[in-house]
Amino acid sequence: MSNITISKDSIPAGRLQRASSSKELYISKFRQVLLRHGMTMGFIAFISLFVPAVLIALISALENLFLDTNRYLIWSICVSIFFIFYLRLTKRELNYRQLFWIVYLVIISIVEEIGFRLSLPLLFSSIFNTESSLLIGIFLSNFLFAAIHYFTLRWKLKACVFTFFGGIGLSRLFYETGDFALVVLVHLVVTFVNTPSAPKGVSA
Repeated sequence: MSNITISKDSIPAGRLQRASSSKELYISKFRQVLLRHGMTMGFIAFISLFVPAVLIALISALENLFLDTNRYLIWSICVSIFFIFYLRLTKRELNYRQLFWIVYLVIISIVEEIGFRLSLPLLFSSIFNTESSLLIGIFLSNFLFAAIHYFTLRWKLKACVFTFFGGIGLSRLFYETGDFALVVLVHLVVTFVNTPSAPKGVSA
């Protein structure tokens, strides 16, 4: 594919994404999101699961889900109903493309929580032999979480700052409750409200 250079005015900055003078750099297709962001997050989560301590921690964090499956099923149904009403309210079509995007958001919420709320804080904290090692691990993990959004999705710095603090909030929820499924649901809702539909292509 040949490089297409156009003016910044042709591709203005979106609500989250930085402006670009190149059509090749601007994230305008779901395929780009999947390859740049989804694959990066998935790789981090996948590799981290090879660490025995991480896998043990994940199984422990899923205990509530196994013990009270019906409660999480009800919560999931409520979240699904909320999604439908939100799409209707914002006048978005509920079609196969939108459904596929929601499935992607579910998957990315799971892998990001495995990577950045469960795995990396444990791995980073194991490097530091101090009383605050877990806090350092949480900080570094969420800093990396925000930085990846900056580079892979080309988000604005302001959006990445909010992403960092949002990640800190999710980390606090996770370590206070020890409930992985709950944190994934919260992450999913926030991510959906933030990006309720896949990016649309930009015409040259």
